[in-house]
Amino acid sequence: MERGSILIVGAGGIGCKWASQAHLRCAKFADLLLIDADKDSFSGINSAHCLQLSLGGNDKGTATLSRVAKHRLKEGINEFKPLLKSSELVIILAGLGGGTGSGVAPEIAAMAQDTGSVVVSIAGLPFAEQPLRSAIAKHTLPYLENFSDVCIKLSMERLAWQAKDRNSDWESGSEWIGELIEGLVTTLAKVGKINLDLMDLKTIVNKSGDTTLVVGTGSTDDPDFVVKMAKKSPLYDIEVQGARGCLIQVEGGPDMTLAHLEQVSEGFLSILDPDCQVILGARSSDNMLGKLRLIAVLSGI
Repeated sequence: MERGSILIVGAGGIGCKWASQAHLRCAKFADLLLIDADKDSFSGINSAHCLQLSLGGNDKGTATLSRVAKHRLKEGINEFKPLLKSSELVIILAGLGGGTGSGVAPEIAAMAQDTGSVVVSIAGLPFAEQPLRSAIAKHTLPYLENFSDVCIKLSMERLAWQAKDRNSDWESGSEWIGELIEGLVTTLAKVGKINLDLMDLKTIVNKSGDTTLVVGTGSTDDPDFVVKMAKKSPLYDIEVQGARGCLIQVEGGPDMTLAHLEQVSEGFLSILDPDCQVILGARSSDNMLGKLRLIAVLSGI
């Protein structure tokens, strides 16, 4: 898959932060589109297409309501439609509950789906002590799910817990989101030993039921830890046990062996339905020396 075939979209403040940081990991394989009311979300990012949703081009950002953001998106998106049209895979990242992310994410998903793209959305759901944001997110989520082939629902609380464990900034996704996007993009960019492609992804996501993604990272010294981390992915209100479809990619460095591949893949697949349809891929790269990563698309949950 050539560059231009994959588009990463950040919607709203936290969505732009997640998208720009994830894009740094796989910039040679994907384009980046950032959409927000606040131009500070684009600061220091030179490789992105940027759309500011604000009146008169000022820098204050006025899209405080999702319906306002939706309206302003329709006013400004025309110049970026060729970018959407040329993309076979569109990955949308947004925190739901605010104005811009909640207004923009479902609209971009609908536009991308209309062009025939496979749409993967990653939606951060608010903390329990944010009742207004939670209500907005609850209203928005069904629309985003409807226009997404895969909609990954993330718990902000679980992200915060994982970030604390890693001593990192929770708004950055505790590195989990970056690992997830990098794994998905490099999987479909055909840079592996056992290559997977968009048709493999479509085969899995077309199964009935919920669909999601998980990722786990660790070292070659402890492949079981990689599986454990994948099972602890910060998903919201969904259990992956019993999934009936799985596209799984195992990544490592030049030191990754067939035994590593088997231990990680078989360890993870043991929790799924015995009749689960499995498509397996593998990738090796020098920057993964001493490391292992598992990324899995799960469906029929």
